[in-house]
Amino acid sequence: MDEIDRKIISLLVDDGRLSVTELADAVHLSLSAASQRLRRLRESGAIDRFTIRLDSEAVGRPIDALVDLQLTPGAPWSGIDDALRNDPEVVDAVHVTGGFDYQIRVRTRTIAELDQLLQNFKEHLGVRETSTRVVLHTVEGFPREPAV
Repeated sequence: MDEIDRKIISLLVDDGRLSVTELADAVHLSLSAASQRLRRLRESGAIDRFTIRLDSEAVGRPIDALVDLQLTPGAPWSGIDDALRNDPEVVDAVHVTGGFDYQIRVRTRTIAELDQLLQNFKEHLGVRETSTRVVLHTVEGFPREPAV
């Protein structure tokens, strides 16, 4: 990956809707050369996907919470990743070290819906303990992609 590839990635992180023509102009390449670089970045996995970022309040999910999950000792781990992935309220999930096993980020419509979600985790996923923090606000500029 060279400096031009990094510039293309940086431009797309800022605005994933840029056309190949706009990218080519911004990095001073021909349309063909910019297309080839973009294709190579996608094929190599450097660019995983193009997506959008939603305003959770605008789409009716104003409750944003970070939840630590500790699984019951001896509970089967198989299937928890799939269960988290398939739950529409879970917007991020990571397996972590320390006192808890997972940290997830959830977006719900109400506090009652958040409470029900946590109860479901305990009843159906083998979660022994949770620690929940409601997000007051996200610092402007986050989340962001790592620098390249």
